[in-house]
Amino acid sequence: MPLLPALALLALAGGFSAWVYYRREFAVRGRALLLAARLVALAGLVAILRNPDVPAAARRAGPERFVVLDASASMAALDSLGEPVWTSATARARAMAQDGARLLATGGARTRAGTPVHLDSLADLLPQGHESVLAPALGAAAEAGAREIVLVTDRRVADPVAVAAAARRLGVRVTVDSAVSSPAANLAVSRLVLPSFADSGRALRGEVSVEGRTAADSVDVVVAVDGRTARVLRLSAPAEGEVVSAPFVLAGSLRPGPRRVSARLAFQDAFAPDDQRTRIVRVDAQEAGILLVSFAPDWEPRFLLPILREVTGMPVRGYLRTGPNRFQAVAVADSAPRQVDLAELERRIGGSAVVVAMSVDAPAKALLDRAARRVRRLAIFPMDGEGAAAGGVAAGSPQDGEWYVSGAPSSPVSVELGPMRYGRLPPLSGLLPLLDSGEGAAIEVRLGGTGEPRPAVVLHREGDRRVAVVLARGFWRWAFRDGEPRDAYRLLWGAVGGWLVAGESVAAGPDVVPESDVAPPGQPLRWRARGQGGQEVRLSVTDSAGVALLDSTWTVSGAGVFATPALPPGAYRYAAAPATRGEAASPAVTGIFEVESFSREALRRPVPPDRLAQGSVARDGARQGARPLRTLPWPYLVVLAALCAEWVGRRRAGLR
Repeated sequence: MPLLPALALLALAGGFSAWVYYRREFAVRGRALLLAARLVALAGLVAILRNPDVPAAARRAGPERFVVLDASASMAALDSLGEPVWTSATARARAMAQDGARLLATGGARTRAGTPVHLDSLADLLPQGHESVLAPALGAAAEAGAREIVLVTDRRVADPVAVAAAARRLGVRVTVDSAVSSPAANLAVSRLVLPSFADSGRALRGEVSVEGRTAADSVDVVVAVDGRTARVLRLSAPAEGEVVSAPFVLAGSLRPGPRRVSARLAFQDAFAPDDQRTRIVRVDAQEAGILLVSFAPDWEPRFLLPILREVTGMPVRGYLRTGPNRFQAVAVADSAPRQVDLAELERRIGGSAVVVAMSVDAPAKALLDRAARRVRRLAIFPMDGEGAAAGGVAAGSPQDGEWYVSGAPSSPVSVELGPMRYGRLPPLSGLLPLLDSGEGAAIEVRLGGTGEPRPAVVLHREGDRRVAVVLARGFWRWAFRDGEPRDAYRLLWGAVGGWLVAGESVAAGPDVVPESDVAPPGQPLRWRARGQGGQEVRLSVTDSAGVALLDSTWTVSGAGVFATPALPPGAYRYAAAPATRGEAASPAVTGIFEVESFSREALRRPVPPDRLAQGSVARDGARQGARPLRTLPWPYLVVLAALCAEWVGRRRAGLR
């Protein structure tokens, strides 16, 4: 905290305390002493908040030299002699620790601020961190009284700017141990692109990318399906800093079910964790989830898609028509293609649990009649009477004017829409007049706010099919405005979305799925439990050898998600089922997922030593070896003593 704001805060707090004692409290003997005790406590708190440096003479005895050992994954890479970099790094750290230096290890989310390492346990430490972040460890060492900090690292640091800034701010000397060996040349399969869904009778197209550096002219990449080699790709070797990509086609017929497709280097190089990427492709699987397609794009998908995802907990995909036979993806829950043609869109519509079709006219109706004939949940935003017929209602031509919401009649969502306020909602436009009885209207509108009410959203059933037909346009204007209009937008479409997916018949696909079929290493696993918010789910996870690693009951959040602990890299199977009163039902959902070992740590370019140590000489009045005030015990003791003295004095004086 800067000095002037700290002084202003102290003046305000002290002035308020004086006003209380001399204007609001009873006049008692010794109130000046009581006020002085409070001012001492306030001054101590403000000083701790400002956290100035104290002179080196005020430091307690302790180690002045700290060693920060980078335990990130890249330290396990091999050097030019074939030895792990970690070997020379730990040898250097051990030598300095034996000379009296204090050792801290960093390299992961749990060790960002540096974990103290005893010399006897150094042999058990492994380079398994998932990020080389060093700046927080520098701050911890400086607060512990370090005068000099030695970085033992391969210099593949994720935060070099923060390291230099920390050294400059803390006023400590930072050096990089130059005796650590440098990694040898390394290549990585940095990207594998595949669709998450495929048909067994169609070719599977993908793309693989390689980057890094090597002395060879070319590199071979093996593409395998479920561990069996399917293709061997030969790519030209990338130059340093370059990414080389190559498309491929798996023309053989893939068996139905989830298939594990991997791309790996055909040889072993200096760093194994980045030599392979994996994706899971579900062959002939129904694409459970919501698909939104807009045949004449406007602002509506931008606001509607997040609400549908939040309310239903289902994966959401959105496509906007950008050409006669081209649809651009705007919200994709997997690695599906960013552009699809009409045939692919038709296939995706037929495999979705819920279809939201916007700007539907006669040609779009013909497509929906073919593709969505088996879809039991539909939301139709028609452009004209032909489009309204796709939702099973008869409507006339669009009517111009400003149509204001007048109320929510009795409907399947009237209870949810009860809190909606209509007075400040922007008007709608382009209303299609309903030509039948108008039963099932969720909301009604009036032209100019007067006249006969007309349905704007109609909900009806056709056997086990639920259909919502939106007869007015411009609901997105509500979401553009803060406050009541935006709340009303969320309320309306949350209620309509909930009505669409209500019931058992919507369960097209697994109810419990991992948020990602291939999860990064070292991070908690997130799961989606569709339609089970606030309930309990029994989840069992086994590895490739059949050993159970997780078998417990988890509580699903209101948003339909829950998290489980991180798992080591490997292939896993899971089984999940709703749990009732702590007793698990028989597993109803099974599937596979993978935690890959891929790390980009070895792909980072080494940072020059002088850049990491830049600014390590004390500047801006910072004293080398100075210690922040908040790391000393006596300021806290002074504050506690002053507060206790005031409390005792007030009681003896008869004050509360």
